[in-house]
Amino acid sequence: MAADVYFAKLHSGKTQSPLDKIRKLLQRCEVKKLYRKDELVAVKIHMGEMGNTAFIRPIYLRPVLEALREVGAKPYLTDTNTLYTGMRWNSVDHLHNAALHGFNYGTLQVPVIIADGLRGENTVPVPVAGELVKEAKLAADIIHADALLVVSHFKGHSLVGFGGALKNLAMGCASRAGKLDMHAVMRPRVESSLCTACRLCARHCQAGAFEFAPKAAITDKCVGCAHCIGVCPHQAIKHDWNQSAANVQKKIVEYAKAVVESFERPAIYINFLLSMSPDCDCWDGNDGPVTGDIGFLAATDPVAIDKAAFDLVVAACGGKDPFRSHYPEVDGQLVFAHAVRMNVGTADYKLHEIK
Repeated sequence: MAADVYFAKLHSGKTQSPLDKIRKLLQRCEVKKLYRKDELVAVKIHMGEMGNTAFIRPIYLRPVLEALREVGAKPYLTDTNTLYTGMRWNSVDHLHNAALHGFNYGTLQVPVIIADGLRGENTVPVPVAGELVKEAKLAADIIHADALLVVSHFKGHSLVGFGGALKNLAMGCASRAGKLDMHAVMRPRVESSLCTACRLCARHCQAGAFEFAPKAAITDKCVGCAHCIGVCPHQAIKHDWNQSAANVQKKIVEYAKAVVESFERPAIYINFLLSMSPDCDCWDGNDGPVTGDIGFLAATDPVAIDKAAFDLVVAACGGKDPFRSHYPEVDGQLVFAHAVRMNVGTADYKLHEIK
């Protein structure tokens, strides 16, 4: 059975506020039926790494939070700490980063809670019937919420092909141990002929996984977060793209399954098809968008909303997958097939345009 996905174009006249379109999308998803008075609602959002400018702007969250408050719910913004060094690898720096990006009580009148504790230790083991994952390690202060609402920036991703609702559920709701579990099969290597021993990789490696003799080499301390690939100025650090890439995609789907099954009622998912950079908002910078701004999607099925977002982006790019052009070894559509196989949702959807 096809899932209903609601779509509002960004471009439809300067007299109509995009915020009103988001309100209409929430109404069509029956926000008043899915969320209840006095419930603690985790609003999952990625608040952007310091230096990145592609992340969702806080103003777009206003209609989401207002809709939850109208039913008497008690929303809070939440995210989890990262595996790699940066401004989001512990809760103190993460909250400072969030405030500087406009995600704070003064701007949005809701608390911001980093869901996996001070250093990512606040974790809950959740059983899941996956092919690769039997126990997901999820952030306690998301899983212990009464309900969930997921706000995702749709964009590219070097390990998955694209990032949307499914990746936000999986990597975004996992504790540090869970992130390590998903990344563990992806160990990069150093191509010595390109390495200049500048040591930038080592300075950005939280795991202390680099040795130099004199060129860089990656040791067994590597956690597979892939941050070194992004910071190397000489493209000397490579992934061995093989079966491991598919395993990361499968694990992300299975972690998403664990999160979905942790809540009694469906969540509302909102995907923003704006500033769609080829890389994750985890990077401390960003490239230009792969295509122009498209608009907003909302649904109660995380697979359907990501498939609709993917199809809209491909259509806007003349039928070509722009993320595959950046990461030719990664077929993002494998995620949809595994998500359907794992009963996370359906890739069959009906798109309803909201004016």
